[in-house]
Amino acid sequence: MIYVEHEGRQLLVGAALMLVTATMQTFGVVGLEESVARVRERVAQRATAARMLAVLLGVIISLFVLHLLEIFLWAGFYLHLGDMQSFSAIYESALGFTTMDSPDLPPAWVFLGAAEGITGVLMFAWSTGVMFNHMAWIIQAREKYRRRHPWFAAKDQKIAREEPGA
Repeated sequence: MIYVEHEGRQLLVGAALMLVTATMQTFGVVGLEESVARVRERVAQRATAARMLAVLLGVIISLFVLHLLEIFLWAGFYLHLGDMQSFSAIYESALGFTTMDSPDLPPAWVFLGAAEGITGVLMFAWSTGVMFNHMAWIIQAREKYRRRHPWFAAKDQKIAREEPGA
């Protein structure tokens, strides 16, 4: 059985860190959505494979950086506990956030590992939804691009003529 101390304090600190993480995610996603909205119309009107890929890579990199910042938030608190060096705190936080392992924390703070894991799962799920949202409009822009581009249009017409029953 794991010995846990100060359960109430751990719950409050865990809840506060979860709330700050969710706030970071909210501001990060809203900022990302505003950035993508500024270029979305231009990309959709003059879609090229490179532009669509650039937008998607921008979304992925932005979400990756956002998650790193969230991991650093938790690592900062782990550093505050005093038993870790900076890199080991980041490593332990990354393990907890990704649910690969629970961070090696002092007994008075072991609950934070579970709280960070729950938070990480929620933030990754949210980011997955954001990526799916952007993939949807990129796929639509790609279809418009294919219909306008002479090479793809000719290829699609050739395939349509060759299909039986067409």
